Amino acid sequence: MKRVFFLLIGILVLSVACQDDFVEPDNDLMALEKSAKYEKVKTFPVKGWTQIIPDETAPRFQCMPVEAGVDMCSFGWLAGQMNISGKIIQEESTYTKLYCELMLTPEGPVIYNEVSADVKFASGERVSALGFVSINTVTGEVTGHTDYVGGTGRFEGINGTSQVVNGVVLPDGGLYWDLKGEITLVLKD
Repeated sequence: MKRVFFLLIGILVLSVACQDDFVEPDNDLMALEKSAKYEKVKTFPVKGWTQIIPDETAPRFQCMPVEAGVDMCSFGWLAGQMNISGKIIQEESTYTKLYCELMLTPEGPVIYNEVSADVKFASGERVSALGFVSINTVTGEVTGHTDYVGGTGRFEGINGTSQVVNGVVLPDGGLYWDLKGEITLVLKD
């Protein structure tokens, strides 16, 4: 009886040992399992300035509520400079309006805007960003923030946020603000 019992245990151990789960995966599969949490990242402080130049010839974007009758330029350019990336190339840096809404506040009417931006720097690298900006139509004060969501070159995998500081409406209808925040970059080997 002991021999039969040990024989059955031996067969069980052999069958478990021969399962495919113990086979090492291909190198291709190992690459698929690579995760950003294993990549080296570093957070940097960012500061600089941004100017928004609306394209007055672009189609108009209707703000909500439609009954308010407020519309804005749907497209335009960005100029500026950031300490971590350098000069923004205005001719190749654009924004597109995604949403706007007129809100009545105790401080006066405020136009809230959401835009997507494709920014090219003098280095040739690009950053994709989403801007969330409020414009007080009485005081001309501009507030908000920008989320950095993608990029090329050393900005591939970027994420982070910068705040609008000292934002104002310019006499020509554009906007200007200083920016301050942090970005996290994936360090290249």
